[in-house]
Amino acid sequence: MTLSAFLETVYVPLRLRGRSAESVRLLRHAVTQFSRWLGRPAVLGDLDDLVVSQWLTAMAAKKSASSVARERSGILALWNLAQGRGLIRLRPTVAPELIPQGTPRAFTSDELSRLAAAARLASGWVGPTPARVWFPALIAVGLETGERISALLNTPRNCWNRPTLVVPAGVRKGRRQERVYELSPEACDLVDHVVTHNGPTVFWWTASDTALRKRWKTITRRAGLGDGRDVQFHALRRSTASHLAAAGLDATAYLGHSTDRVTRRSYYDPRVVDANRPKAWQSLPRVFRPDEPQPPARSA
Repeated sequence: MTLSAFLETVYVPLRLRGRSAESVRLLRHAVTQFSRWLGRPAVLGDLDDLVVSQWLTAMAAKKSASSVARERSGILALWNLAQGRGLIRLRPTVAPELIPQGTPRAFTSDELSRLAAAARLASGWVGPTPARVWFPALIAVGLETGERISALLNTPRNCWNRPTLVVPAGVRKGRRQERVYELSPEACDLVDHVVTHNGPTVFWWTASDTALRKRWKTITRRAGLGDGRDVQFHALRRSTASHLAAAGLDATAYLGHSTDRVTRRSYYDPRVVDANRPKAWQSLPRVFRPDEPQPPARSA
């Protein structure tokens, strides 16, 4: 049996029933990448530690460690189910990818102010709403809720009842838990202006995802924040976590993470979280003082 057939006829019905289309897409992509490397459609018999490890090694020469880890996770998920159903004899023992851990990037208070100012300068229209209102509203709600962009864009219009925004479980990651948020008066005013339409969602965006990313990059560049991946919309969610943690609140519970480890590793920006905490150097002996005379320079 091909891996593709196993995915569609066995894995999806048993493991992904009710899950998002994105979960299925990522698994299909992993199977496609494995098949391309093999030069033919991958079959269950190709699930061998050495073969899969060689494929991942080849992938690592062209892709980031996180991308390779994602592909490995997808193939091993299929492999484990196939072995559990007796279609493959051995379970996988493929070593995990070593992923360098970077520092999460959130927006500081100053950067958020610059982002808001840049959003107010956005030109044109988003449907019936001026872009200079639509984008500030999106930033305000994204920051106050910590929701992902996909959830906000798909929240139905009837889920807004000032000052309450209900984000249904069906549009959130995992599709398990509905969230209810009370927004600030400033955010409420912006949302009230945004929902003056007959569209299906609060933030009615009719163009492509690519168009939205381009508009967002224009705003972050104008704010002096650049346009890299670390300042894409998800940085607002990291900002929510970081500023809540800095205030002593439970960011893990607010974002709905299963463990604090996930929040600390991937969401806390030390520039925000540790801004008001004592610095390490302040607790260490001050061996060199700025007012001490410097030794004379050596003559040539």
